[in-house]
Order: sequence, then structure tokens, then C-alpha cells
Amino acid sequence: MTTTDQGIPPETYRKPLYKRVLGVSEIGVLVAVVVFFVIFTVANKSMANPENLVRMALQGSFLGLAAFAMAFLMIAGEIDLSSGGTAALSAAVAGVLLMNFGWPEWASYAAALAAAVLVGLLNAFIVLKIRMPSFFATLGTSFLVSGLAIWLLKGAWLYVADNIQVLLKTLNPSPLFALPWIVVALFIAYIVGDFLMRTSRLGPTLTAVGGNPLAAEIVGIRVPVVKTLCFVFVSVCCGMAGILVMAYSGTTDAAIGNGWLLWVIAIVIIGGGSLQGGTGSIIGVLLGTLLIQVIRMGLLNANVQTNAQGIVVGAILLAAASFDALRRRSVQY
Repeated sequence: MTTTDQGIPPETYRKPLYKRVLGVSEIGVLVAVVVFFVIFTVANKSMANPENLVRMALQGSFLGLAAFAMAFLMIAGEIDLSSGGTAALSAAVAGVLLMNFGWPEWASYAAALAAAVLVGLLNAFIVLKIRMPSFFATLGTSFLVSGLAIWLLKGAWLYVADNIQVLLKTLNPSPLFALPWIVVALFIAYIVGDFLMRTSRLGPTLTAVGGNPLAAEIVGIRVPVVKTLCFVFVSVCCGMAGILVMAYSGTTDAAIGNGWLLWVIAIVIIGGGSLQGGTGSIIGVLLGTLLIQVIRMGLLNANVQTNAQGIVVGAILLAAASFDALRRRSVQY
């Protein structure tokens, strides 16, 4: 048996098992998902019906897509509050081009995503060139793009279900537990994203950019380029999410994306992210999305009044965040 210079066996320095388990950043949100799913299932057995689970996964995929991209941006030390507005703008652009100008589907979606790219570039320009904090910059952009969506639609909504036959195929059931194709694709994206963060240069690069930008510049990382790509990635994913909501509802209106601003940020933070940047977990964000959907679906099945849902959701999220804070503290000491 080997010993240290002080004659103490290395095994002595091993953390207790419970600390090693709690050291897994995703453990808190995983426990919350399981606990609340069991509670809501006991309260209403229809919660575990395959049809409900599929619907829950599909509805959660829209926020999940936006949160997936937001995780990378927040790890890089920035934040984007224009997620909902960008979703609405992209859906509005696609809907107007389809219905009012007779554009083909592929061209309408391409134009909608191009608009999302412009939003991402605008956010990056304001934050990186004008040097305005991303919180205020993207909050302003959120009002701007939401207003553009309302202007394009003239305050009304458009019925598009008969003109999006290709897009509707993404909502069709796949061979994997009859989950819609978009859910399967998003799950694969999460797995690939988490794998790249753990095994490639992507993880250390984003962590360095978010944790210490100056040090990242010194070692040769082009911080402005990395952050610009993250801003654009968030906008494109939010634009895609808005288009998918349009397919799900069969209509496009400026209300798409309402309320996303705080939900997306909450999902990333619950999943292990930080407003200070430099840390985060892609799988944690996936679990955070599941937690949000379990709570929302559970409250709906429990017939909790809409006015009271905000109180319940807030209390549950605070409990989950508190558990995570206690977990972190127990690991440190």
C-alpha cells in the first residue's frame, strides 16, 4: 500500500460516497424530476398514460430547443432575453411569406431563420462592439423583434396548417415509443452536445470564455467570435422553435414565445447553469426541461386553477434550486 509524504494512505483523501454522489451536478434536478413525477402520478394516474407522456415531450421540445442553445451562451458568460421575441418573429416571417406572398415552404423557413440570424448578429454587435451588458441589450432587442412580429402580422394571426405539409412531418410519430420526430432529433442533439462539451475543445473553450475572458484571449481563444457564434446559435434555435410552434398550433401570431424569456433562463439555471458564466451542463438542461414539463402537466392534470399555477410552480422551482444549493454546499465542506 502506497502512502503520501506524511505517511497517510491516499484512500484517506477519498470523499465519502454520499459526497461523490452529490458531486454530480445533475443529481438534484434528476431527483426533482422523479419525485414530482411520482407525486403527480399518484394524484392522477393519467399522468403516466403514454399519450400524455408523448404530448408532454412534444410540448416541452419547443422550450427545450431554446434552452439547449441558451445553455451554451450562458456557459460563455452571456444571456439572451430575446428568445421568445425571436421565436415570434421567425414564425411571423414564415407565415407571412407563405400565406401573403405564396412562397414555397423551404424558402419561407430559410427567410425566417435568416431573420433569426440577423437578430443574433444584432445582439452580438450591441454586446461586443457597443459593450452594453447582454441583459439590457437583449431585453431591448426582445421588445424590438416582438414589435416587428406584431407589425408583420398587423396584430392578427394567420391560419397556415394547409400550407405546411413538409413541416408537419416533423410532428409525426417515430418508431421510438411513438415520439414525434422533433423530440427524437432534440434528444439526439442533447446527447451530442453533452458529448462534445465533455470530450472536445468546445467545453474548455466555452468554460474559459465564460469564466475568465481575459485569460481565454491570452491563450489564443477568439472570445468575440465564440460569443457571436453562441448568440447566433441561440437565435436560430429559437427561430426554429417558433416555426415548430406554428406547425403544432396550425397558426402563426405574435403571441408565440410569450413567457419564454424567464422559462428558458430558469431551465438552464435549474440544470446547473450560472448567470455568471463558466459553468453548466447540457444533460442538466435536458433534465431541467423535463422538470418544467412534469410540473406544468401535473398541475394541468390536477386541475389547479391557472391563477394558482404560478404560485405552485414558483414554490417548486425555489425548492429545486434550494436543494441544488445545499448539494453544492455539502460537497464543498
